[in-house]
Amino acid sequence: MQIIINSVLTLFLLIFLGCLLGKKNIVSTDYASGLSNFIVKVTMPATVFNAMQMEYDPELLHRGVEILIFSLVFYAASMALGFIAVRLFRVPEKERGVWLFVASFSNNGFMGLPLAMSLYGNEGVFLMSIMNMIANLLIFSAGVKMLTAGYPLKEKLSVKKMLLTNINIAVVLGLIFYINQWTLPTVLGSALDYLGSITSGLSMVVVGLSMAKLDIKSMFQGHRNYIITALRLVVIPLITLALIRTLGRGLDPVIAGTLLLTSGLPSPSAVSIIAEQYHTNVDLGARMIFLTTLFCMVTVPLFMGIGLG
Repeated sequence: MQIIINSVLTLFLLIFLGCLLGKKNIVSTDYASGLSNFIVKVTMPATVFNAMQMEYDPELLHRGVEILIFSLVFYAASMALGFIAVRLFRVPEKERGVWLFVASFSNNGFMGLPLAMSLYGNEGVFLMSIMNMIANLLIFSAGVKMLTAGYPLKEKLSVKKMLLTNINIAVVLGLIFYINQWTLPTVLGSALDYLGSITSGLSMVVVGLSMAKLDIKSMFQGHRNYIITALRLVVIPLITLALIRTLGRGLDPVIAGTLLLTSGLPSPSAVSIIAEQYHTNVDLGARMIFLTTLFCMVTVPLFMGIGLG
């Protein structure tokens, strides 16, 4: 349990460092956007591809299929909980989309992959990458419909462009290389190793830099925001933990850990990006990213420690 808590808290300490550097203007917060693109388009795909370059193991592929099935069930259940919450708390029409999105999806790419690497190594990244592919498919289909409900649409999102991301391409290429047991030339492989090795630390620092740009006081306004934050960070992980305990020894521990980790991660940045593109509720999206990221520094170590200790 202590190892798990230490691994998670180490990365969240880097979030605090990034926020401090931004607040003190030691590093300009303007760099956050460029660094985010560098991580998402370069270092994270390298991490994902490298994680799949291991000795062929049919059992690992079997676990990949398992987590794909679990992912579909997990996201369907999360969406259902979101719909229940929206009706139960009589959420205003202009806020419903953000509520549904935050309940349904978590930041299993930008934060999930580095945490999975820290906790479970390459196998964790392998499984989390599969969950991330399913999430991307749903975010840019069902997720867009959620966030644009009740708003007039002026343009269409290119689903093809959003699905053909560098990370998804890295997953497909990684699987092809893994199944065929191909290897890259030594120099190219070493370059990818170097790039992939900086993902975890740099990702967390950039999350902190992004938080440093926000008006902290305004982020805490609105009592309803704490309800959906609790649903995202407490209720969904509790239900996931209960199901994992129910399945017991029949569930692979790394699959269990990956599912539990995903269930407790904060809202993805896509909630704000899509809202900005379609001119919907950008402010609420930004608040939810901030609140869920802030409070997950406590809840993620807590649930991972309790669930897998």
